[in-house]
Amino acid sequence: MSTVSIQLHIKRTTQWQDFQVSISPDAYVLDALEAAGAQDESLLFRHACHHASCGSCGLRINGREYLPCITPLANFEKSNWRLRLEPLRNFPLIGDLLVDFKPFMNRLDLIGLPLMRSAQQTVDHQTGMNEIKRIQESQDQDLPILATGFNSLENCIECGLCMSACPIVGSDPHFSGPALLAAAGRIAAEPRRQPLTEALKKVDHDHGLWRCHGAYECTEVCPAGVDPAREIMSLRSRLLRRPGSIREIDKG
Repeated sequence: MSTVSIQLHIKRTTQWQDFQVSISPDAYVLDALEAAGAQDESLLFRHACHHASCGSCGLRINGREYLPCITPLANFEKSNWRLRLEPLRNFPLIGDLLVDFKPFMNRLDLIGLPLMRSAQQTVDHQTGMNEIKRIQESQDQDLPILATGFNSLENCIECGLCMSACPIVGSDPHFSGPALLAAAGRIAAEPRRQPLTEALKKVDHDHGLWRCHGAYECTEVCPAGVDPAREIMSLRSRLLRRPGSIREIDKG
């Protein structure tokens, strides 16, 4: 089997360290990182599933956020197989490439987003349409009609890439962040009998929806196709039509 020589320039806790590993050109960045870890067992990084399900291995590779478990090394052939690996930004650093996700998870807990699978349709189309109509009539909300019935809206794997890429998260420590705002958008679209007003209160403020500058970096790096920027803009539009929003009050 042919191999290529990969040069890894890794940001350690107090300095940069260079590693050189020989690996198949069909491998992924995480494979190269594990090979570096075999050379120096003190290297700290996180991984688990190896197929973009757990979202735990996120890094910055050559200045951009990626999940190394699904990022082919071949993407960096034009960079002469040289990779600069750094921890995600805007998270407390534990050491090397390892960051603390606890504040991020605590922030997501504020919105109370239920865990939902994305691939399986659980009811037939007509039953789904009837249920959506019933919820609309009972809650008097402008819920969207889902063309495919009750398929799940939630694909977020809580990898934190959007939080690292967002320029506002780095400049405003009180900003809700794209993951929380997108989660609120999903709840507004499919509340599942949750108290929608309470969920919206958590994002309808100057450090929430209205602090986002629309840079769309969150959507650019999202590995799960959640499109946080679209969710944020959609929720803004919904709140501007909702009596009691701070923007609705400001207009008055």
